[in-house]
Amino acid sequence: MLLSFQSILPLFLMIALGYLAKRTVFDVKMLPGLNQFVYYLAVPALLFNAASKAPIDNLINAPALAAFFIGVILTAMVVLVVSRTLFNARHAEQRVLRALNGTFSNYAYMGIPLTFAIFGEEAYVATVSIILVGNVFLIGGAQIFIEAIRQKEIGLKPILSILDRSLLRNPIFLSTMLGLFVSANQIPMPDAIDTLLIMLSPAAVPVALFCLGASLQFAKTSIDLAELGWMVFVKLCLHPALTLSAFLLLDINDPIWMATTVLLTALPTGALAHVVALKYDVFEKETSQIVVVSTVVSLLSVTLWMSGLQ
Repeated sequence: MLLSFQSILPLFLMIALGYLAKRTVFDVKMLPGLNQFVYYLAVPALLFNAASKAPIDNLINAPALAAFFIGVILTAMVVLVVSRTLFNARHAEQRVLRALNGTFSNYAYMGIPLTFAIFGEEAYVATVSIILVGNVFLIGGAQIFIEAIRQKEIGLKPILSILDRSLLRNPIFLSTMLGLFVSANQIPMPDAIDTLLIMLSPAAVPVALFCLGASLQFAKTSIDLAELGWMVFVKLCLHPALTLSAFLLLDINDPIWMATTVLLTALPTGALAHVVALKYDVFEKETSQIVVVSTVVSLLSVTLWMSGLQ
C-alpha cells in the first residue's frame, strides 16, 4: 500500500498545488486559457500519440468492455433504486443525473495522467477504449435519456444533435479517432509533426492536474450530507467493486485491462457530468459538490484500489 501511495501522491500533490496557487499567486482569469490548452491541445496530442501507436485490433476487447458495461449498468440501477426510495428523488431527470454522477469518471484530467503514469504504455489501449465508450455512452446516453423524458419521445434529429455536440466537436474523441485511423492505415507522420506531438504530450499530465486543482471550489449546497456521502461512496467504492466483480465473474484473465478499467471506474466523478447538469439545469449544484468531494476523497480510495490491484 505504501508503494501505491508513493506512486499516486505526486499526482495529487499537483492537484493540491493548483488549488494552492489559485488561493495565492495564480490569477484565476488565466484558468480558462490553461483549460483550453489542455482540452484542445495537450490531451488530444497525448491521445493521438497513444492511439496512433496502438494496434487497432487490440482496441476492442469485447469481454473487458462487457465487464465495464456490466459495472456501469449495475451501479446505475443501484443509484436509481436508492435515490427513489431513500432520498426521495421523484423526478426522472434528477435520477438520470444521479446515475451519471455514480458512473462517469474523470477520464481526461485524472484517468489519462494516472493510468499512463502508473501502468505506462501497456495501459494505452485500454485507457483509450474506456475513454471512448465512457464519453459516447455515458455522457451521450444521459443527454438522450433527459431529452426523451422532456419530449416524451425522441427522434433521430435530437440524437444526431447530441452526438454532434458530444463527439464530432469533442477534441478528445476526434484526436483518438484520427490516431486510430493513422494506426489502421500505417500512415507515417512527418518528422516536424511527430516532434510537435512529442513536445505537447508531456504537458498534458501536469497541466491537467494543475487545472483540476485550480478549478476546485468548496461551497455549501442543498444536497443532503447523507446523500453526498452515499454518492461519493458509490463512485469511489461501489462502481469499481462491481466492475471488478464483473471481470472476475466473466473470468477475464487480462491483468492490464482489468487494472486499468477498475482504476478508471474508481476515479472521482468527471467534470463533464457537471456540464450536462448545467446544460439541463438539473441537479447542478449537487453535481458540483459531488465532483469536488469525490476528488478530494479519491486520494485515499484510489491508493487503496491501486494497492489491491497490484
